[in-house]
Amino acid sequence: MISLRNQWSIFLIALGFLTRIPIGIVDFSPEKLNKASRYFALVGALIGLLCAAVFLTAHLVLSQEIAILLSMVVGFYLTGGFHEDGLADVCDGFGGGYTKIRKLEIMKDSRVGTYGSLGLFSALLLKFLLLNELADPAIALILMHTLSRTLASSIIFSAHYASADLISKTKPLANSMSLTSLLILLISTALILALSTFVYLTISNLVILILILVVLRSILIKWFEHHLDGYTGDCLGFAQQTSELLGYLTLIILLGTPDVR
Repeated sequence: MISLRNQWSIFLIALGFLTRIPIGIVDFSPEKLNKASRYFALVGALIGLLCAAVFLTAHLVLSQEIAILLSMVVGFYLTGGFHEDGLADVCDGFGGGYTKIRKLEIMKDSRVGTYGSLGLFSALLLKFLLLNELADPAIALILMHTLSRTLASSIIFSAHYASADLISKTKPLANSMSLTSLLILLISTALILALSTFVYLTISNLVILILILVVLRSILIKWFEHHLDGYTGDCLGFAQQTSELLGYLTLIILLGTPDVR
């Protein structure tokens, strides 16, 4: 029998791990930390909801472009640039390293190199442009903040943590995911997707979006294994960012833009 109090503390640990939102005193344990990924989709939905609220509020008195930029800034503040940091580290490591060990060494370096700077700048600029092309950026923010974290978290279930990275001083959040955690992750995601079909997407468009993300997930796992023989926390951040971008792009293709509707 699942204890609601226990699950609530696991959710708070997930919230504290992915964001800077204060969570107070939590009944922490390594076992709960290992289970926290089951609630990453819900944390993503919360982040998306807060970003959407900022966009809608700002758009009452400001242009859509400024409102989108403000929502992105709030997103950075909420997460501390957690996933963006992972994207930059992967770009630096994969771009500048020639061996698995060297790639990991570069990824652990707190400095951002040329590849990381270019990757981060391109991703942020593309995110702004894609959101500005959407007819309803607010709902897209909620949807893709959720789906992108579902994709990234599910990689833990299917792939294995890069063994070479275990020698580093930092430990992964989780190097495995139970079937129960995966089911909780998928069920919570499905509930949010069900709501989106009522106000934003048709079922056929939703299926297309999910299939595209599933293909991206498979490509990313193979790519991480090619470079590192597995994934790292930075890889999950890279997966979240790239899937969020691909999601916005897919929504534009499926739904069009305000100018062509």
